[in-house]
Amino acid sequence: MRLDIVDRVARLTIDRPEKRNAMSGAMWQALLRHVGTISRTPDVAAVVLRGTGGSFSAGGDLAELTAPDPDHVAGYRRLAETAVLALTELAPPKLAEIDGACFGAGCSLALACDVRICSPSAHFRIPALGHGLTYEPVFVRRLVQAVGSGPAGLLLYGGEHWTAAEATAYGLVDRCAPDAAAAVEPILAWLRGADGEAIASTALSIRAVSRSR
Repeated sequence: MRLDIVDRVARLTIDRPEKRNAMSGAMWQALLRHVGTISRTPDVAAVVLRGTGGSFSAGGDLAELTAPDPDHVAGYRRLAETAVLALTELAPPKLAEIDGACFGAGCSLALACDVRICSPSAHFRIPALGHGLTYEPVFVRRLVQAVGSGPAGLLLYGGEHWTAAEATAYGLVDRCAPDAAAAVEPILAWLRGADGEAIASTALSIRAVSRSR
């Protein structure tokens, strides 16, 4: 999990391509540290969350989620929830740039962002029940806020595998563009030129309405 802050934009990059960017405990810890760094850095106008190697994130690391030590599994799950919630509460506007697999905890990370833009190669699934796991209630709530209870049930109860077009139609993502990275750039250019206090006020207003639905 890398952090680069350049020209008022903080880029968080999930960089474990050999595992399709599945999140290990160490990666959740790194995300928490990076969120803290961003929150202490003045005048960050936007945050971009992205993956490497053609995937956004295949979700949580199953080796850790199914470890024989229940205390390890419980600690891993607490850490993941804490990190996602910290990202959710991070003040600057957050943009998810999604390519390839966006599964399970990857969806939670995407939903922690204010705007989600994907490429046609993106695909989405939350297979928790199929692995004998539960999807944390706080993540279920955010999913239902985004797509509604019926579509959330299709993902969670049915284990459905959504294409980029289906995810866009249901509202899991906000836009599908031929090149997700290129589609994010005009938004970043607009935010770089905006006043920091005005950005903060706008973000608070949008989030207040979104969370009240």
